[in-house]
Amino acid sequence: MCDMKNSVSRNRHVRQDGRTGDVLLLAPSLGLGGGIERYLATLEQALDGSGTQVRRVDLLAPGRRPSLTAKAVFAARALAAARRHAPIRCLLVGHPGLVPVAAVVTAAARPPRSFVAFYGTDIWGTRPLRRTLLTRLSRARPLTISSFSAGAMLSLGVPAVLPPGIDPGWRQTLLSMPRLAVADRTPVLLTVCRLPQWRGKGVAELVEATRRVRERIGAVRLVVAGQGPAPTDLVDLLARVDAELYVSPSDAQLARLYGAADLFALCTRTRVRAPSSGEGFGIVLVEAQLAGCPVVAPVSGGSSDAYVAGMTGWSPVDESASALAELLEQVLADRVRLVEAGGRAREWARTVTDPDAYAEQTRRLLLGRDEPAPAERARPGALAS
Repeated sequence: MCDMKNSVSRNRHVRQDGRTGDVLLLAPSLGLGGGIERYLATLEQALDGSGTQVRRVDLLAPGRRPSLTAKAVFAARALAAARRHAPIRCLLVGHPGLVPVAAVVTAAARPPRSFVAFYGTDIWGTRPLRRTLLTRLSRARPLTISSFSAGAMLSLGVPAVLPPGIDPGWRQTLLSMPRLAVADRTPVLLTVCRLPQWRGKGVAELVEATRRVRERIGAVRLVVAGQGPAPTDLVDLLARVDAELYVSPSDAQLARLYGAADLFALCTRTRVRAPSSGEGFGIVLVEAQLAGCPVVAPVSGGSSDAYVAGMTGWSPVDESASALAELLEQVLADRVRLVEAGGRAREWARTVTDPDAYAEQTRRLLLGRDEPAPAERARPGALAS
């Protein structure tokens, strides 16, 4: 479901305009899907669209296994890129697991600004001492996606916060989705997540809550979609409750699912102990709202930054299936309330995802206001590929 959103995530060639590299991006993967790839792809697009040159080096690609050879090749390519395009204006490390390579790159290129991105489970699933050592090793400032995740990282200092952006083309697709009349049809409840992570995303609780709501107010269509593969136990669970499953839908399919849903629910559990889980932000909440669909957000985590409580969405009082069922029953039973919340959701999401504003926010944070312009730093030999 990431065809369009990953279209900007290709390694860029050197432009023949006399400029040296501005940003070196070390990314965990390309073409494998998921929220981390989408986050980095949108940052890359925002920087590139504002006239900044981005050099990207990926650890993994489709068909490449996370072997020692792949890691060694990645380290060699990253170091070569750092040396070839130095001086680098900013080093962006796309995942804390890449910090050992980033430390070598930093020593070679000595960029004036560098950041290590943290998203959610990589914060809670990494011991504080290890997080501190990793970040200091790279001499980088932590970068994260919400005020909640920033608070979880205060032991590393004050992190920079940059929420996920939305690819402009994908954003326009969602904004253009027509809303279906809801008064005379069975309400549709949608959730979208990476399917292998379905337990941490609260799909089991959502299934149980839907079963209870059906007993109280009648038929409800439950639709589950996300990047696969779909585990067998998830497939069996959904089959038992007559839920619809869409594995790795295309962008067009996913947009139609958002447009057809009356309510979107993300029910991620927050667990700091292994197996850890949590929602650093929840970009799918914003996507649903762009399509005019109101949302139910997780009880805790960074998703409070991704909707307006009581206006564009709601959250249950706790993580239990009973609390979720009570909320779903209240919301789904009031179709006028749903439609009004959907209209507010679309307008709010349209405003907060403005591509130009996001590009400016990204540039100011990652490049700084006082850094010299790229043309001022160009030097002979910078165009070598």
